[in-house]
Amino acid sequence: MQRIMIGNGVCMITEIRKETPVFPSMPRRRRLAAMFAVVLAVALFNVWLSGQYFRMGYAVSSSLEEHRSLKKQQDLLKTEILMLRSPARIEAIARTQLGMVSTKTERIIRVR
Repeated sequence: MQRIMIGNGVCMITEIRKETPVFPSMPRRRRLAAMFAVVLAVALFNVWLSGQYFRMGYAVSSSLEEHRSLKKQQDLLKTEILMLRSPARIEAIARTQLGMVSTKTERIIRVR
């Protein structure tokens, strides 16, 4: 700020000239509004991030539950495969449904 005084001691005219500021000043309301907008943006981002966190948690939980159920189903299928491959079961089906009998040594023909 520059102060210029013109005149003698009795009647003085004072003129005050403002120098141009180095940094353009922003009115107080604009600064407050800008600060409020930044705080609001950070708060909304925080809420969005919390929502994402919970969505991911639910997705992981449902994936783990699906993994457990598929593992149980796999174990049941493995048990069923072992049961179907059992020699006693195959022999029972061969005798009852297909009418097969045990081989007798006199019925075996050797081919040379």
